[in-house]
Amino acid sequence: MNNDINTAITPNNSKAAAGVILLVMGSILLINEFHLFFIPDWLFSWPMWMIAWGAYMGAKYNFRKPSWIIIILIGVACLISNNVPDADRIVWPIAIMGFGTWLVLKPRKQKEEEHFFGEAKKPFHFDKTAEPEV
Repeated sequence: MNNDINTAITPNNSKAAAGVILLVMGSILLINEFHLFFIPDWLFSWPMWMIAWGAYMGAKYNFRKPSWIIIILIGVACLISNNVPDADRIVWPIAIMGFGTWLVLKPRKQKEEEHFFGEAKKPFHFDKTAEPEV
């Protein structure tokens, strides 16, 4: 009798994503130093670093956790407000309204105490014997 449990090994793609992001950023910095192409100044600003960090965080967790979206949206809002005149009057209220909308519309996590089909969910105990309830 073989009691081995076979589990699928999933590769960790976070190192590959970090490597790709670093390669792209390094090549853009090298192109900027040699003045081969015109590269705008906003490309090396701190909001772009936030956007890159958000992309890395998304790739690290296979885009399952919503934190990468929040980081990227904050970076985009800061990038727009830094580079467009008088954009901060509009960008931040829209960002706050969007975050509030997301909080209202996101699905709720179900708790163990919730009732399903009219009765409370009962925990399963492994030490009890399986007897029908009367």
